[in-house]
Amino acid sequence: MMPNPPRAPGSHKRSRNTLSPSHGQAFVPARVLSRRIRYFIGRFALSVGLSVFAVSGPTAANADDEYLLGPQDKVRIKIYEWRASRDAIFEWSALNDEFAVSAGGSLSLPFAGEIRAAGLTPKSLAYAIGDQLMRNMGLGRRPDAAVEVIQYRPFYIVGHVMQPGEFPYRPDLTVLQALSIAGGLRMREESIARFEREVIQGRGDVNLLALENTSLLARKARLEAELKNAENIQFPSSLITRQNDRAVALLMEQEQSIFRVRREGLQTQVRALENLHEFLEKELASLDAQLLFHDKQIRSIQKELTDVSSLVSKGLAAAPREMSLDRALTQYQSERLTAETSLLRARQEISRTEITILELRNRYTNEVTVTLRQTQAELDALSRKAETAIELLHESEISAPRLLALRAKAARAKPVYTIVRAANGRSEELPATESSIVRPGDTLKVEIPMLDLEDFEETSSGPVISGIATTSREPNVQGTLR
Repeated sequence: MMPNPPRAPGSHKRSRNTLSPSHGQAFVPARVLSRRIRYFIGRFALSVGLSVFAVSGPTAANADDEYLLGPQDKVRIKIYEWRASRDAIFEWSALNDEFAVSAGGSLSLPFAGEIRAAGLTPKSLAYAIGDQLMRNMGLGRRPDAAVEVIQYRPFYIVGHVMQPGEFPYRPDLTVLQALSIAGGLRMREESIARFEREVIQGRGDVNLLALENTSLLARKARLEAELKNAENIQFPSSLITRQNDRAVALLMEQEQSIFRVRREGLQTQVRALENLHEFLEKELASLDAQLLFHDKQIRSIQKELTDVSSLVSKGLAAAPREMSLDRALTQYQSERLTAETSLLRARQEISRTEITILELRNRYTNEVTVTLRQTQAELDALSRKAETAIELLHESEISAPRLLALRAKAARAKPVYTIVRAANGRSEELPATESSIVRPGDTLKVEIPMLDLEDFEETSSGPVISGIATTSREPNVQGTLR
């Protein structure tokens, strides 16, 4: 038993305020009478206060008295005791707190110890806590206890809902309200829209592949014409027959423009080198003529120098004349060497020009060959990609409407609700409706019945559902990609 608090000073003395014995009444001290009155008033106020507290909580007010606690439930406990010795209400502050029911279904409380909570109602748990405190603490009477559920254990939704999973429980929760918390039923239109998007995307992909295929075919024809040094491009018949198509005509015109620009650029470079080669040839001829002239002059001067030297040796001619002829001979020989050097340099430039023209043509040919090889590889890869895209489009346009017809047929079926509830250590499945009450810890299963595909074999013939035509591959696209 907890020790009573010490009395206030003077409280043990007999009160002088007493009833007069002349009235024939028993002698009762006025102070004791006042204490008893306050005691009964305090007990009445405590009972009323705890009763109001037990039913005025934000969640417990609507809680069913038969609600059974379980793991993950969170409760708020309030315990008070009237202490007549102190003429006051004593609060068990160590216990007045929030506690969660453990996975084992129990509460661990100070002074009270381990108390089994699973399977008890809040009122039963409050009685058990007060009874346990009275025994453990040696109290003369059971303290007043109140238990309020402030957070219920969650419930679960699985099946054909937008957001299946775990959600906080709300009192008096119905199946319809639980569906709204989970985002409602999974939209059947979502699948229809998805298939529509797949068909639109598939057609767009096939059209893009067809346009890319046309571009590669036009480029290939232009490269082949460049490689053959042809005057014009010979486009394949698959493009010529589609010249009325604006996109195809534009691609062919662009390739023609590229062909002309590249051809004119190459011809301009070659023509410039050929002009340089022609100029060097003319310079070479001029240098050859100069060499002939110098040779003739040298021979003439050599003959005259021989005659003059003979006369000088006989004393018939002056020596300065011989020296003058010797200088002229030397000068002409020097000029001849200069002309011969220029001739060799001109021949070297002619050879270099011829090599440059050859390299220009070879580089152009190699570039065209490499580009043509890459273009052919892209065409092969595009062909395989196009086959896959056409098959996917075919699947979306034929098989998807068949499945959509099945779902449209099953859309009229109402959802089936089942509540899985644990009871007595076992789980039981309870059929439910939209107005059925969901309890904490329940698992709500939502199923939309679907029929078998075999019931709709006739839908593969090609109906139109939600604007999706079930036609097979587009002839133009298929012919272009082949």
